[in-house]
Formats: sequence, structure tokens, C-alpha cells
Amino acid sequence: MIKKIITGVSLILLVNISLHAQDEFDALRYGYTSYMGTARSMAIGNAMGSLGGDFTSLSVNPAGIGIYRRGELLFSPSFSVSNNQGTYLGNNTSTGSTALNISNFGLVLSSTKKGAAYKKSAWKSGSFAFGMNRNETFKNEYTYSGTNRKSSLIEKYAEEFNALGGINAVNTVSYPAYAAYQTWLIDRGAGADSNLAVAYVPFTDGIRQTKRVYETGGMQEYVISAGGNYQDKMMLGATVGIPRVTYNRTLQFDEEDISGKNNNDFKYMYFTEKLSTTGTGINLKLGAIFKPDNNFRFGIAFHTPTYIQFNDISAIEMESHTDSLLLHNGSNPVSIYNQDTSLSFNYAQSTPYKALVSGTAFFKQYGFITADLEYVDYSSMKYNYGQGYENESQAINTVLKNTYKGAINFRGGAEVKMKDFAVRAGVAYYGSPYRNSSYDASRLNISGGVGYRTKSWFIDAAFVRAMQTYKQMPYTLARADADVQTAEIKNSVSHVVFTFGYKFQ
Repeated sequence: MIKKIITGVSLILLVNISLHAQDEFDALRYGYTSYMGTARSMAIGNAMGSLGGDFTSLSVNPAGIGIYRRGELLFSPSFSVSNNQGTYLGNNTSTGSTALNISNFGLVLSSTKKGAAYKKSAWKSGSFAFGMNRNETFKNEYTYSGTNRKSSLIEKYAEEFNALGGINAVNTVSYPAYAAYQTWLIDRGAGADSNLAVAYVPFTDGIRQTKRVYETGGMQEYVISAGGNYQDKMMLGATVGIPRVTYNRTLQFDEEDISGKNNNDFKYMYFTEKLSTTGTGINLKLGAIFKPDNNFRFGIAFHTPTYIQFNDISAIEMESHTDSLLLHNGSNPVSIYNQDTSLSFNYAQSTPYKALVSGTAFFKQYGFITADLEYVDYSSMKYNYGQGYENESQAINTVLKNTYKGAINFRGGAEVKMKDFAVRAGVAYYGSPYRNSSYDASRLNISGGVGYRTKSWFIDAAFVRAMQTYKQMPYTLARADADVQTAEIKNSVSHVVFTFGYKFQ
């Protein structure tokens, strides 16, 4: 099902070179996010829906600000190590990367009534906060490689020519398709097919395909929050979130002839695409925490979709070696195409809405156990390519709706306190967004940590192990007998986070 959906939209979007980089997978990158933040929160699986009193809660359930009774200043650096195992056409490859980031920082200002005024007033306290919580770190590197005898990437670009009318559509195709034509990988067919574009990569002889992806950047949410405590029974809060996205990707796709033949007009093809994306958005989060007594808290929260305005800048390069094809007339068999002008495109995306329920049970001064259930409707994601691209926007939004579904996320954690010292553990499971179960992309986080707190300062540390397995099609083809194999990528990321904080009146 998903293969047919992707293939259908590929031909629609390829008719316009401006819509070069945005697809359903790009939408998921910014819509399928988790939470980072303070070391304490990450140690308990970021289950902050009803616990409160932690800066991360402003991005989960903003009613958590109503738990504060004193001001707070905090800062959380983090270090991450990522490892990927790629499997494609029976071959395995391993890659890894490291990243140093700021997980969060923030300032909380709180005003609490004192003495008789506290007893008389319905609103016991009010707080205001601003700062940043990181949603995602995009620093990653993965590779997969294998021997293919059934298809070639260049076929995709030949199909694009033919969808636009044939080989004479050379001035209207995308840059990659144009590059394939300029490097002699695509040419007109023979005889009755002379108007058709044909891919001249002899994949039936066997070609070694290798895809390498290098990614950097991140998604951090700047938060402005306010809330208060009503009669020590209900905490209310609201957060205006302003996410900021930076994403850079270098994608390399190589095809190399492994037949050993010198007369099949193909030796290798190297394709490189560089993409730089920046974006700024806005959302609103509303929440409440109910406190029936000192032993239990229950929370609810709703997150509106995030509206993000993006700008993409992209450029491609392609190099081919056509063996004896050009040697016949004494020419150099190596052809190189460099895109002369980077392509810039502005567009918008709305991410899924979220709804959350949560509960926490306290064991006097000895600790607590807490859990969140969160629903995310990934099928509600939408693109808006702007005026003049309404049909393309509608086409990709139909693909998003048919490819993705709603999913349940679970986060749970516990803390055991021994005077000023605390030990913590947690787990988080983020459900797969795909309708097709064979494309399961669920994510599992296992975490733990420790903390030491005094009346005026605190330090926390956490370790999080995140694991995810997902599948990826290196390209799609429309021909009925196409058999493009999927690659499987097993990703694991280890995060180490420290939080340093200072409390004040």
C-alpha cells in the first residue's frame, strides 16, 4: 500500500522542479518528535504530564508551572552518540556520529502568597517562565549498500521525462533528471521509442548501489509560559511554543558496474544532493493538573498543531563514467554536471496535534511513580506550498493522510528519594506513525539517573538509550514490474545529560 502511494505522488511532484525536497518523510522529520529537556525529566522518561515543577513540563503539560513556589534558573548540556546498522539487499553496514548540544535552559519567576493572605486567597501562587527545550537532534550518519540486478535510480529520472512527454521535456524536468541527461545516463530510445527517455544503466549485469546520508541540526522549542495554583487543588498553565528548526543534509547515491564488462557503456554514477533547511513556527499548549490530595495528581493537556514556515536551499551534482560510449569518438568517458544555481523554496507545514492524560502517585517523602498517555494524529500533518502550487499541496496532503495514522505514546518513570539524594528510572515508547505495519518506526527509550538537591541549588544527571528500527526505499519507480527493495536501518542513540540549577525567592 505505502509503495503505491509514494509512487503515485512522486510523478505528481516531479513535474515541478521547485518541489524538489519536500515529501512525506520530510514531514515526519518535524512531526514525529519526542521531548528532551532537564536531566531529571529525561531520567524518568519525560513523563511530565502530571508531576510538574520541572522546566520540561512546560513543553509537555504547561500546568506544571503551577507547582512552582520559588524562582529557578537552570541549564542542561548534553552529549549524544548515535550508531546505525544499515541492511540492504542482504548486505550490512555500520556508521556512527557524536553531538554536543544544549538540552534546555530556562528562567522561572514565581510569586507565592504568604501567611494569612495564602489562606484567604483562592489563587495561591502564580508563575511565569521562558527558555528553551530541545525536541530533536538531527545529527546522524547512516549508510547502506548492496548489489542490485532489478533496477536503477536513473530509471526514476527517465520516468520523470516520460511523464512530461518524453525526451523533449529536457527543459522542464528536475535538476537530477536533467543531470542524468547531461551525463549520458539518459538518452532517447531507438526506433518507435525514439521520443521516449531511456535509462542506459545495465543493472541486469549487476550494479553496486550505495546510499550515504550525513545530517546535522536540531529542533528546539523556545517557550513562554504562565500559570498558577488554584486552592491547592488545581494547577492551570499555558505555553506559547516557538520552535526553531535547522537541518542540513548531504545525500550521496552511487551506482557502480560490477560485471567487469568494458563494452556496456557504464562504469559508475555518483550523485550528490545538498540540502539546507531553516524554519520558525508557533504553537499553543494548554493544560491542567488536579490534586485531590497529597498522594495523587492527574493531568490533562492539549497541544495545537505547530505551524512552521520553512526555507529550503538545495543543489545537486552528478558524475558518470560511460566506459566505451564516449571513447568511440575519442572523448573523455567521464561527464560531470554541477547545478549552476542553488534552488530556494519557501513553504509551510503543520505538525500533528497532541492530547495527553497523566497520573502520579506519591509515597510521602520517599518518591513517586508517574505515567503519561499521549495521542498524536500524524495523518493530520499538512503542507502548504503557497499560491500557484495548490494542486501539488493537495496531492502530498492526500499522501500524508493515507500513509500515516494516529498513534499512542507511553511515558513512565519513578523516583526514589533518600534525603537530598534521588535515584530515577524511566521508559518511553513512541508508537509508529505508519498505517502499514511493515513500516513500523516505533521508538523505545530506556533511561535512568541521579540527582542531588539542596534548598538553593541542584545538580542532576541522566542517561537515555533510544532505539528505533525503520525501513526506507532508496527511490521509487512507476513501472508495473518494478521491484525496488527496501533498506532497514537500526538506529540507537545514547544521551548523557546534566542539569545545573539555582533556586531563589
